[in-house]
Amino acid sequence: MDNNKQIRYYTDELITEASQLLIDKGLLTFDKLSDLQGRASLTLKGIDTLLREEAIVNEEELLKTFSEVSNIPYHPIGDYKVEDEAIQMVTPKVALRHRIVPITYCDGVLLLAVSRVPTLSMVDGLRMILNVGIEFILCPERDIGMSLTHFYGLGAESIDQLIAEAEAMEMREERDEKSDIAVKTQETGVVRFINLIIAEAIRMDATDVHIEPYEDTLRLRYRIDGILQHIPLPNGVDRLRNAVSSAVKIMANMDIAEHRKPHDGRINVHCGNNDYDLRVSVLPTGWGETCCLRILNRGTTKVDLDHLGLSPYQLPKIAKLTDLPHGVVLMTGPTGSGKTTTLYALLARLNQSGTKIITVEDPVEYQMGGISQVQVHSKIGLTFASILRSILRHDPDVILIGEIRDSETADIAVRSSLTGHLVLSTLHTNDAPSAIARLTDMGVEPYLTASCVEGIVAQRLVRRVCQNCFDVITPPATIFEEIKGFYPDTIENAKFIHGHGCPTCGFTGYRGRSAINEVMIMTDALRALVIERAPSNIIKDLAIKEGMVTLRRDGWLRVVEGRTSVDEVLRVAGRMEEGD
Repeated sequence: MDNNKQIRYYTDELITEASQLLIDKGLLTFDKLSDLQGRASLTLKGIDTLLREEAIVNEEELLKTFSEVSNIPYHPIGDYKVEDEAIQMVTPKVALRHRIVPITYCDGVLLLAVSRVPTLSMVDGLRMILNVGIEFILCPERDIGMSLTHFYGLGAESIDQLIAEAEAMEMREERDEKSDIAVKTQETGVVRFINLIIAEAIRMDATDVHIEPYEDTLRLRYRIDGILQHIPLPNGVDRLRNAVSSAVKIMANMDIAEHRKPHDGRINVHCGNNDYDLRVSVLPTGWGETCCLRILNRGTTKVDLDHLGLSPYQLPKIAKLTDLPHGVVLMTGPTGSGKTTTLYALLARLNQSGTKIITVEDPVEYQMGGISQVQVHSKIGLTFASILRSILRHDPDVILIGEIRDSETADIAVRSSLTGHLVLSTLHTNDAPSAIARLTDMGVEPYLTASCVEGIVAQRLVRRVCQNCFDVITPPATIFEEIKGFYPDTIENAKFIHGHGCPTCGFTGYRGRSAINEVMIMTDALRALVIERAPSNIIKDLAIKEGMVTLRRDGWLRVVEGRTSVDEVLRVAGRMEEGD
């Protein structure tokens, strides 16, 4: 911070100068300013507050203007690495009351982030409370809100009220042993707390919410970009353990009186402009009931293969699979590797008026217009195998099987392709060549596999480095040399990046995911090895010689492109692959 400039705090004079500067920049008019001044006197809100609330001026431009007038620097929080020592110096109550985020502490000075120029009385009060020197930066209100949630806990501003209400209800319950737990849960506002948890999960693009009670705490975790992330909760939330699980069960229409058995249910919510279907699972544990909520967007999905971020080496090979008249195309990888998303991108290409497409799934994860989607229901005998037998009498051109789980499903899938159908499905194997051995283990004869399988795509998802907080690093020498062997022409200009964390990415350093693939197109030479029952490693070696790009090699391309980090590729494709 430039100590040569005198810091100015919030005054009417400063507001006037800032307003004039906005007019000079062409961001505000005299008429609009006069209107704001009139409403400010009626609502007792500052002009800067009205400008932000009504989005009259872009927040970034507004803050930069106030930075010029006040001499308080403007910086997004992502420009800094937030220090734990600084966070510990400010209590949640003080941070939430004044909307401040501690950033760094150095040489007796605490740097605080605020979204508006502080008043002199606020500064004096903070200096007295914190007993340290204070400096400020201006940053967007969104950064402030997300940082407060991350560092001080979700719902910290209302937890005291929730605890007080819960304790009051417990005292009332002691006087009346027959009090209704449903009424208790609703009266204490815990449902509002659950809604806050769900809304925050949707905002952070989480796929699953885990609410887990333990002896002396309640843990909340979101699965974001395939990784479970701990979400801080405020102190005292452990007192709400039982009320939280009861509230979830009420919202999912479960039996709240039964605590000994697992429960399954659904919650339908509307958030923003979208409707979401939450699949709820409740399990009894030693310290209470643990809840898992899977978040599914109920909207119709439009998945475009060209927009999945596939590498230029792999996209043409995968797209070519949609030109096949018949045969089996397999997607392999672990749960959560985006197999179904890629398959639906293929279906979107095949979805023409002259093509009949039927899918069999458990559950139906995407809604897509123009195709017939069948949900498996094992309790009434509606299994993959039974549905497939009926589908073949329904004159389809393309069949998507959610997953080949057993020998009967595998046999029907293979034989369906022999009768002129294009069959798309998924398998759980580590790489593409291993899918051949998996089908053999399921009882499919090698000659059938060789004649029917046209292509196998192995897939993993790597997290993208957040573009708001990345640093350029130097990779280990061995990794650099390995990548250089694959991409000698591009590595010299490549930037190896790593995110240090910011509000945009939830302080993880990553935001979003990108697919890495291994595409094995069946050739006559490969089919001969399959018929001979050759081991997977022999099949893989030949596939690489014929041009197959392995998962690890495709991952290094993502690193060279600046999409992901070395650590991410090592996490999902860590071992040195044979033939690389």
